[in-house]
Amino acid sequence: MIGILAYGSLITHPGQEIESVLDHVIPDVMTPFPVEYARRSRSRAGAPTLVPVSAGCGTPVNAVVLVLKKYTRKKKVLNFLYRRELHQEKDLTVIYDDQAQRQKRDALVIESIQKQFGLPMVYYTAFKPNFTKIIDVNRSQEEKADLLAQAAIESITHETFEKSLDGVHYLADNINAGVVTALTEPYAQAILEKAGNAPNLCQARQFIAQQKRIIS
Repeated sequence: MIGILAYGSLITHPGQEIESVLDHVIPDVMTPFPVEYARRSRSRAGAPTLVPVSAGCGTPVNAVVLVLKKYTRKKKVLNFLYRRELHQEKDLTVIYDDQAQRQKRDALVIESIQKQFGLPMVYYTAFKPNFTKIIDVNRSQEEKADLLAQAAIESITHETFEKSLDGVHYLADNINAGVVTALTEPYAQAILEKAGNAPNLCQARQFIAQQKRIIS
């Protein structure tokens, strides 16, 4: 059986294509690599998202393994995962080309881990970090948290708010799923402070949307 390692929004929102071949979930595992909010996602209006980072720039985080039904083919798994990450599910013209992706400067690459979590093969997505200030070892946690909070707030637009694709919603989802990085707490706190000292991220998101006149 094949598995998919989920350590972000994939935990709670695997998408219909992956769900169609999902057999069961292995909960409470840790990523075998450090992770941090070191990427600004174009599909989320620049919201910070979780990506693998080099040692010293993040920490392993809580994750789950989505175990797929027996005889699910590798090619189908890669295409499903690729389309899900690009928010282009069910568009059968969108297929994963590993060689082509690895030649791109800012690529989504699907990596694999062999013989872990009791499975012969586990796949995971590995976007490259592009929020370089977050992996700058010379910056303080407070400075990084402020940069993350500002990016998350900027990502709240009419479209992302309606589709729940903004950075504040993404952060709240990850916290609820138990995914906590070294920057999660100061990042969340910085958002609350910028949102009129809101009591939680849900209310902070509403406050920001009202300030931007996205909602009344």
